[in-house]
Amino acid sequence: MTVIDESGRLFGLVNVYDALVVVLLVGAVGAGVLLVDPFGGGGEPATRYATVDLGTQPLSTAARIGEGNESGGALTVTDTYVGPGDGDGVSVVVRVRVNGSLVDDPQAEAPVFEFDGEPLRRGDELALETAAYDAEGEVVELGGRSATLETGRLSVLVEASVPPATADLVDRGAGYRIDDRTVATVTDTTVASVGPGNRTALLGLSLRTVRYGGATYFGDRELLVGQTVPFRTDRYALSGSVTRWGNASLPGAPATVTAVVRLDGVEPDIADGLEAGMVERRDGRTVAEIADVRSEPASVVLTSEDGNIYERDHPRNLDVYLTVDLRVRRTDDGLRFRTRPVREGSDVLLDFRSVVVDGTVTDLEP
Repeated sequence: MTVIDESGRLFGLVNVYDALVVVLLVGAVGAGVLLVDPFGGGGEPATRYATVDLGTQPLSTAARIGEGNESGGALTVTDTYVGPGDGDGVSVVVRVRVNGSLVDDPQAEAPVFEFDGEPLRRGDELALETAAYDAEGEVVELGGRSATLETGRLSVLVEASVPPATADLVDRGAGYRIDDRTVATVTDTTVASVGPGNRTALLGLSLRTVRYGGATYFGDRELLVGQTVPFRTDRYALSGSVTRWGNASLPGAPATVTAVVRLDGVEPDIADGLEAGMVERRDGRTVAEIADVRSEPASVVLTSEDGNIYERDHPRNLDVYLTVDLRVRRTDDGLRFRTRPVREGSDVLLDFRSVVVDGTVTDLEP
């Protein structure tokens, strides 16, 4: 049989030129190289920076994520941010250098940035696969020349309802740490009672935040007035609502007023424990000091068998009147003692450590 016939066919079956093309293509694929893109394009090599929200990660994974981590040689972590996440997890945001290409697109005004053969845009998912961990997140920003995240410190005032045991532990300077990083610090605090077993705490906090997409975040939540944020130490945990944004100070100007506080039906043992000079202190500052104490028998109302009503002195209990100097703040809405408005007729809780009393303001003088 003739190898190539007069029509140029190999063994009378395949055109010899077609066969040569097939051989060349197979050889190129076998060598792992395809020199010619039959569809054209391929693009120019290009680098972009992306901010990627990796969501909530286990603490063990978050501790491994850091500057210099590489994924496949095309992705490199250049900066990281950690904050409170959902449950026991940690929220992680990273800045990543992406090595891709710019590809002409007839339907676009400018070349399209592609990574791994696909256009990369805000909202897309991006995976980090390293020797130490695998993580995937959403591209929340793409572009810019900075390799670092836009992080900073933001002051906020937070209001939280806490049990008395927690209220006693909250103080200035306490820090919220995640691994070896401090993400929040108490800069100011005041606590007041709102009823049996409850306390309202106002905390000035300095939060480590990250900003992207035109919004500021503390961990996995956007910081807004009314948003709930967590705070914890190795001794307590609490969660409160942001009442002031960008300002951690208590509202109003400090002032001192003198109030007369009436305590009704006090048992003798409690009344004997109240004396002039007793002070209530918070974070090393005096917030209330007794200037004078006077008492009189408490009254009791009795109904006789014939239906007559009589007012008599209680055989044991006393009505106690405390003249107290209070450290207050003058606000547009009036005076506030700790976290609550104070005026004639309002209730105040005074905690002198050895004795705690709850009374009614009967007189208030500047």
